[in-house]
Amino acid sequence: MSGKECSKTISVLGHGITIDVYDTGAGINILIEGGEKGHIGAVTVAESGKVVAEVSFPSHKDGIVCKKWAETVSRSVCDPVVVEAGIHYDNITREEIQEVLGALDKELEYLLDQLKLTAVSTAATSQRRL
Repeated sequence: MSGKECSKTISVLGHGITIDVYDTGAGINILIEGGEKGHIGAVTVAESGKVVAEVSFPSHKDGIVCKKWAETVSRSVCDPVVVEAGIHYDNITREEIQEVLGALDKELEYLLDQLKLTAVSTAATSQRRL
């Protein structure tokens, strides 16, 4: 996936949430934004499954998503990962928050599966060259 990017938009609570993933070849950058108003509410940097830096703007809860994604993906790829997130819904309830988090958990699992497939494909290509 080196030097490649992918983008996926899912519909949650009647609005799109877009997940953009860019693999630099030496790290991964992920932007998760949407709902009624996309923005940047938080940023998390992780390496080897551990958070190295976190920034959340006042009154934003997006750091919960950033931290989970950054820790999980960095543990899987063994490279630095930066996750930025900003998801906003007016008057969202606790149940609706859980629905958004559940949808994002499914997308995180999908991304991890794709990263594993890419790693297997890259390893197989490298072995064929030997």
